[in-house]
Amino acid sequence: MMAQADPLLLLLLLLLLLLLMGSQGQGPEEVNLQEGRTLILRCRYNPQIYERRWKTWCKWRENGGVCDRLITKNSGSLLEIWDPRASLKDNHNTGIMTISMSELRVEDSGNYSCGIYYLDIPLIEVIRTISLQVSPAPTLRTIKHSQTTTETPVTTSATPLVTSRPSHSSICTSYPVIQVLSWLIVTKSLIFTALVVLMSTCRYLGKGRSH
Repeated sequence: MMAQADPLLLLLLLLLLLLLMGSQGQGPEEVNLQEGRTLILRCRYNPQIYERRWKTWCKWRENGGVCDRLITKNSGSLLEIWDPRASLKDNHNTGIMTISMSELRVEDSGNYSCGIYYLDIPLIEVIRTISLQVSPAPTLRTIKHSQTTTETPVTTSATPLVTSRPSHSSICTSYPVIQVLSWLIVTKSLIFTALVVLMSTCRYLGKGRSH
C-alpha cells in the first residue's frame, strides 16, 4: 500500500517545497543610498500599448493600500508634480521612463513604484516597486592636533524640507503584498487538494485489501 501511495506523497512534498520557496525572496527590490545622493531608476513598459498613457512615480503609505503620486507626466506634457526633487523622463520610442529623485533625506525611506496612471479611474498599474532605505550622511568630525583644528568635509543636503504633503493619491494594482497573499492562498488550496486525494487513495487501497 505504501509503495502505491508514494507518488502522492512525492506530490505533497513538492507542493510544500514550492510553498517554502515562494515565501522567500518576495517583496520590492531593495535600494540603499546615503543622504544627499540621487536615486535614478528606469522602468520599462510596452510603448505600443502605453505610449500615450500618463506615467507616474509614487510613494506607498505605511498601510500599503494607497500610493501618493509625486510626479505624473507623459512624453509631451506634465500633469502634476508634488515633490520638486523628483523628475520623470518618458521616452515612448524605447518604452523607458527614467525616474530621478535628488537630495535624498532619511525620511524619504519607504516603498516607491513607477507605473501607468489612468486618469479617469484613477488607478496606477504598477511596473516596478523598490524599497528605498536612506542612511544618514557622515557628520563633521573635529580633530585637534597641538591646538590646531581641522575639519573633514562631507557632502550634506542643504535643500530645505518640503513641508507640504502630496494630496493626490491612487489605489494601485500589483502591489507585492497582495501578490504574495494571493500566491499563498492558491498554494495552500493545492496542498489541501493533494491531501484529500491522498486520503481518498489510502481509503480505497485499504478497502481493496480487506476484500
